[in-house]
Amino acid sequence: MKRPLQLMLLSLPILLVAGCGSDPASDPSASNPDTPAPAAAQPQPGRTNGGSLWQGGEQQSIDLQSAHPNGVVLQLTSIQSRQMETAIGIRVLNGRDRAIELNRFNNRNGYIVLDSGERLYLSPPANNTKVSIPAGQTFEGELVFLGRLPPVQSAVLILNENASADNEHTSTPGFRIDLPLTGAVS
Repeated sequence: MKRPLQLMLLSLPILLVAGCGSDPASDPSASNPDTPAPAAAQPQPGRTNGGSLWQGGEQQSIDLQSAHPNGVVLQLTSIQSRQMETAIGIRVLNGRDRAIELNRFNNRNGYIVLDSGERLYLSPPANNTKVSIPAGQTFEGELVFLGRLPPVQSAVLILNENASADNEHTSTPGFRIDLPLTGAVS
């Protein structure tokens, strides 16, 4: 008696999955090739999920430099808005005799603030959450921020919020840099 019950229970999931397919006879668009695809299926350049990307999502080269009194030089090399994140190309030259950290507590002290007040928070690399740069070393890469950068007119990059912007002895230099976003494509 147990055998037929087991066989019936095993075949039930197969019948449920088979029943999930759509029937072409009940779908009018399947039988009519002249029916256009839904508008959501047709992507538009620079627009994703109802929002648009700064510069249409194209990476833009920039050339900004900010020198901190502690000997650290931060250079911004590019900006790109992606569907789920914003990337800023950076080069950090640590001219100190000690390591520095650009994300000191790893608790929302690094972000981009938009002209609307919205913040895109830093998503540090898993293997370097404090974004540490050893003494005398150069780091080149990109900082990734959660959320896409929309076509705004201004934004500010903030690293180590509330940290010193003028203390020559700090190992956690504070940076506040206006990003050059004018002329954005909408």
